[in-house]
Amino acid sequence: MKIPGVHMKIQKHASAIILIVLLLALAVSAGCTGTEKNNPGIVPATTSITPSTVPAPSVMPEPSGQPGACTPVTITQSDGKQATLPCMPKRIIATNSDAAEMLIALWAADSVVGIVETTRNVSYIMDRIPSAQSIGDWQTPNIERMLDLHPDVIISYASSKPRNLDQIIAANITIIYLDCYRLPKLAQDARALGTLTGHEERAEVYARMVENTTTTVMNRVGSLPRERLPRVYFEGYSDFTAAGTGSGSDELLMMAGAKNIASNLSGSSPKVSAEWVVAQQPDYVMKVVSSKETRAFPEIVKAMAARTGWNTIPAVGQDHVYIFSSSVAYGPKSYIGLASTAKALHPDLFRDLDPAAMLDDYAGRYVAGTNTTATVYPVPV
Repeated sequence: MKIPGVHMKIQKHASAIILIVLLLALAVSAGCTGTEKNNPGIVPATTSITPSTVPAPSVMPEPSGQPGACTPVTITQSDGKQATLPCMPKRIIATNSDAAEMLIALWAADSVVGIVETTRNVSYIMDRIPSAQSIGDWQTPNIERMLDLHPDVIISYASSKPRNLDQIIAANITIIYLDCYRLPKLAQDARALGTLTGHEERAEVYARMVENTTTTVMNRVGSLPRERLPRVYFEGYSDFTAAGTGSGSDELLMMAGAKNIASNLSGSSPKVSAEWVVAQQPDYVMKVVSSKETRAFPEIVKAMAARTGWNTIPAVGQDHVYIFSSSVAYGPKSYIGLASTAKALHPDLFRDLDPAAMLDDYAGRYVAGTNTTATVYPVPV
């Protein structure tokens, strides 16, 4: 039996329900279509990334993968060898400050449970991982302390492995090798850590920025005739320890368009004398200092210029003596160190490059506090 008016009301309600469902479906579809555009953490493969132009994600994402899922993860280490872990590590010990900083930059700070004594001196790292425990010296880490932290993996230098590596292996502690400090391998190491921790997208944004900066610098200096390249004496932490062939500083100089006057000496850190440097008559003198250095950068420049006979060196006469903090000469910020070196050596080629702005950008999107201390003196202009 039909009740007057009821059938018509049912039809109206049904039509309204269908309309609402259609509107909801359209809204969901629009949201899905706009994901790549609206999420700054997702960068299309065709996007060209330049320094200081790619916005960092404003909200820390969870690592990819299902919660509690355990699937093998394979990475390429700094030495080119592959390593496979049975699961994505949740507890990581970093035996060098560069790896610790990179983990923080990639939003994996919560996974860092152990560090070494030298990392404790770096405030902008410890501010982010205050509960990470020291395992002692990076060259001979304490086995008992490592075991107490129950690590899933230890990250060590590939170029300088622990002296007690056999004890670490005997203790059944998994160790992988990622330097995270040499510029030619920096992007590769970042991608490996992104895969290891489930932050691949953020690692890719960082890696492409490093590659873009490196390519820009090398393309510009690559057009210079070799005879026009400035000759540089690059000194390590210890006085009269030169940067020899194969060292990180030697790589930096080559990429920045310079001739390393110590490139024909034996070893990666050959000892030289004041007289030898005077005889070479370098156009530039550069020195890297560690975080333990207590002297002000201008004081170091003054002391170097006052070395016996150095007043006859072109670098001193033209005020081309530069001090670099190891925090930008090597490690996750070394692409900024490259920009500073290139600008100091070739100011006319790199007037548009602003290393200070690049450092501010890094501090804003990756590791806060990294722009609060001097990194290069004098500032290249």
